[in-house]
Amino acid sequence: MKKFLLLIVFFISSNLFAQNWLYVDSVFNVSGVSVGNFSAPYFADLNNDGYLDLILGSIGDEAEFFWSNPQPFPTTFVKDNSVLENIYAGGIAGTNADYPTLVDLDGDGDLDLIIGGYNGLLYYENVGTIYSPQFETGDTIFVDVNLLIGTDPKPAFVDIDDDGDFDLFVGIGESILGGPEAGITMGFRNTGTSTNPVFTLDNSLVTGISDIGLNAYPAFADIDGDSDYDLLFGRDLQTLVYYRNTGTKQSPVWTINATVFGGVESNTYWKQPALADIDNDGDIDLVYGTSNGILYTYRNTGTTTAPAFQYYPDYLKVIKINASGGTASLADFDGDGDNDLISGNWDGKFIYFINDGTPEVPVFKQVSAPFSNIDVGSYSTPVFVDIDNDGDYDIVSGAMDGKVYLYINNNGTFTQNTTMFGTIDIGWQSIPSFADLNGDGHLDLLVGAESGSQTKFYLNDGNNVFTENTTMFTGVTFPNYGRPTLADIDNDDDFDLIIGDNWGSIKFYRNNGTVSSPQWVREDSLFAGITVEQGTYPAFADLDGDFRKDMVIGEYNGNFHFYKNLFSPLTDVKDQFSELPLSFILNQNYPNPFNPVTTIRFQLTESGYTTLKVYDILGKEITVLVNEYKTAGSYQVYFDAKQLSSGTYFYTLQSSGQSTTKRMMLIK
Repeated sequence: MKKFLLLIVFFISSNLFAQNWLYVDSVFNVSGVSVGNFSAPYFADLNNDGYLDLILGSIGDEAEFFWSNPQPFPTTFVKDNSVLENIYAGGIAGTNADYPTLVDLDGDGDLDLIIGGYNGLLYYENVGTIYSPQFETGDTIFVDVNLLIGTDPKPAFVDIDDDGDFDLFVGIGESILGGPEAGITMGFRNTGTSTNPVFTLDNSLVTGISDIGLNAYPAFADIDGDSDYDLLFGRDLQTLVYYRNTGTKQSPVWTINATVFGGVESNTYWKQPALADIDNDGDIDLVYGTSNGILYTYRNTGTTTAPAFQYYPDYLKVIKINASGGTASLADFDGDGDNDLISGNWDGKFIYFINDGTPEVPVFKQVSAPFSNIDVGSYSTPVFVDIDNDGDYDIVSGAMDGKVYLYINNNGTFTQNTTMFGTIDIGWQSIPSFADLNGDGHLDLLVGAESGSQTKFYLNDGNNVFTENTTMFTGVTFPNYGRPTLADIDNDDDFDLIIGDNWGSIKFYRNNGTVSSPQWVREDSLFAGITVEQGTYPAFADLDGDFRKDMVIGEYNGNFHFYKNLFSPLTDVKDQFSELPLSFILNQNYPNPFNPVTTIRFQLTESGYTTLKVYDILGKEITVLVNEYKTAGSYQVYFDAKQLSSGTYFYTLQSSGQSTTKRMMLIK
């Protein structure tokens, strides 16, 4: 039997953390690409498969690399830490992460890596192949150059004189320890060869190129299709600067042109451009990084000789706040059956992401909301909570001033209530979390603080009168800038304490007491290996429909991270599934594609002997997941395919004379 399957495969990058959490990168990094502040993209085909891969610099400690998936535009990507592991194996001292670029500097046919930054230009030779790169510290090519360019250089390589070797242009940024004037560009002619370059300062290369202000970030490409290289500058301002080469391939003349890129947005600043044919249609497109990390894409919808750039928001899409001070709280705010997300911001406002997906597959989209213009001053920390028990979600927020702000939801209109929490002031940076910790049916309040010793807990007397209690968290040490969250993450019907800290990690206190009398036991191992760059803010809710509380981490830099819960016992599933299913159903596995663990859910309308089996594409039985008598109800199983090869697999459910099959994709 032949089957013709048209598969549009969207890769999902995931990592398993000690069998407790599965990091699913694609929820917030829709394209598979995660970003850091001051992002600096560069595209090149590093494995010779015909698709442009991406290396991304940032203000962080390490540059990051992403393989392009072999699929039509818009391409998705898979992060691969191993590509750059040799560079940072000894730690970050003496390395750069800011401005990476790939070029065949030694003329051996493969791409080498140069990264600009605080340590000047650092050269890493590709000692691998055109199919499998391996970077090692190269020779001293840039020793003399580094004496001239300061501590914030942005390199760009181009054969500007058409002599068969690469010359070097360096955009100058604001050097910490002194250096050339920020905003100028320096030219270095290659007076060596294509296999043994020697870069010699030559000011004639930059004749006609002005100081463009603060930082200069050059990128070269033949934008107008006249067979010579044109020059586009990003800078620490809201606009780009474009120089068309009106000379020749051997002798460029730089003529400023304000129209070609005149349609590019001018709201974000610190634009770091990359020019490449990202959609493989034969002309040059534009992608640029920004100070908040978001990558902007402009496709060339014109021609190779008459370019026209149009914004394309779905390529390299990232769900994050467009600033710093990210936080997270999850609830079904719009009442459509799935969990939405709210975040704080450094400017004191609230940012809302509606879940446009399903209870099993979240799809977040930033939208305006009735509370979007609320302002608590600075560094808001909003949480959804039905404080007045009227069936809709109100918002309580902390702020830099240490106070707690309440906004009551009245049929979609939010009104500030200044009395309920009016006396609470914990000093600096308040972070609220709610839970019923004494089992009386009323939400109590825990408030994190800049100083851990100032963290305070308030009992609700039943009439929303909150009184400080100093004994509820006996034995708990709250860190400075702690971001506490109360959630029943182990499904044992009491609330546990999870604290994000300022350094990117998580502290965990399991509640081994009762619903009305907590006892806190430190068990950080549950979150072992989970870290972010800075400012961990965890939130918990079931985002994939398996009745386990998954985790979303809001990060100070504005990013979000999704971790699927793999460990919680399903002690509450019996109640959740109290009504018998109306249909015999085999759900699509999630995530799909997967690597290596996925969840399969199914429903039985009547009791009977049941099997759930996995087959390969040739029909060979691979494994049996279920082989027993099952009563009518809803079930789920986990399939771990770590021993299998990448490919298409099928899973078949049979019970009481009924049978159904679905396919899934394993990608390693």
